[in-house]
Amino acid sequence: MEKEILITNTEELKKAREIKGFSHRDMSKLLGAKSSATYYNIEKGIVEPKISQVLKICKLLKEPITKFFTLKVQQ
Repeated sequence: MEKEILITNTEELKKAREIKGFSHRDMSKLLGAKSSATYYNIEKGIVEPKISQVLKICKLLKEPITKFFTLKVQQ
């Protein structure tokens, strides 16, 4: 049985966020998250973001999905 895992390039994500001048709290708020820790946990690779969050993050940072995220299939 195959399992899909979304790999986050945490270094690129952090760099792009800092270049845009956003804090973790700013990003969480812009994503519509209830907790300010939501984006922090995504950026640190602690949680796998939902596809809706991936799309919003890339739109906010004005970068293609492939710069920050890779889909890996495990068997």
